[in-house]
Amino acid sequence: MLKEYLLHADAHLACWSSSVPGVQSCRFQACSEAAETLQEIPVQGEPLHFEVLFCCSGRLVVELPHGLLKTVESPGIFLISDCSQLISCRCSKNLSGILVAVDALSAKESLQDICQALELKLDTRDVKKAMEAQCGCITFSGTPWTQAFFETMCDLPDDAQNRYCVFKSVELLYLLCSKASLSYGCDLGSPPSVTPVMLEVKTYLEEHLSEKITIAFLCKQFSFSATFLKKHFRSTYGVPIHTYLIQQRLQRARNLICTTGMPIQQIAQTVGYEGMSQFNAAFKRHYGMSPGQYRKMSETATLRPF
Repeated sequence: MLKEYLLHADAHLACWSSSVPGVQSCRFQACSEAAETLQEIPVQGEPLHFEVLFCCSGRLVVELPHGLLKTVESPGIFLISDCSQLISCRCSKNLSGILVAVDALSAKESLQDICQALELKLDTRDVKKAMEAQCGCITFSGTPWTQAFFETMCDLPDDAQNRYCVFKSVELLYLLCSKASLSYGCDLGSPPSVTPVMLEVKTYLEEHLSEKITIAFLCKQFSFSATFLKKHFRSTYGVPIHTYLIQQRLQRARNLICTTGMPIQQIAQTVGYEGMSQFNAAFKRHYGMSPGQYRKMSETATLRPF
């Protein structure tokens, strides 16, 4: 599945390692020359085969039957199984992370030992049923669980990160099996419904943060009615377009504040704010402090790899 895609895309793969029978992990970095190309990939039909992608940077988009798309982007986690009927994949040039492949048949005893030690009950047949109900793939992002995961992984040395991802992969399977994952905000409950046109709108917003964007402009750009655009964007991504645009602008501003010496007024203009007062107010509402205060705080913080 994803392993085959990374090989076809000429991604740089570190050596596959396995500390648990039936479970392999690998750190990867997409190849900048081939990463943007949509590539047909073979779909593995091995029974009870799962892969978990821990996305540390970039974005991966997979195509499913009926034109449905599923996207994972940093920081996010993507769980996929042999029942996904995966058609094709494409990724951004900066895609990187750790991929864990689980052959549940070979790993049966190992999984049982881990679950017994943790006093968990894991039945991979239940996991398979849940995956089938979700077209074979589920994303986890923007939740306390994923936030805690990435914060913890960033504090670990490189040689321990793969093992940590293997451990968390087992936990994900357990959460899926027990349905406790609902409390963590993953996308269970309805099949993936990201259509190509909604992904195109989302990508456009992210690539034009410095520009003045209105509903009327987007409707003209993509030939939608305002009602269609607002309804389908919100149902797909869970927030109105205006809210999503503000979130992306402030996140981009935060990254520039933390990683560059760019003047804050210039940062405000770069992410689409014409006036400093409006930018300062929006930033303080979102992060609880002014941009200047956030920069001072970031200068004393320990830099992290992701």
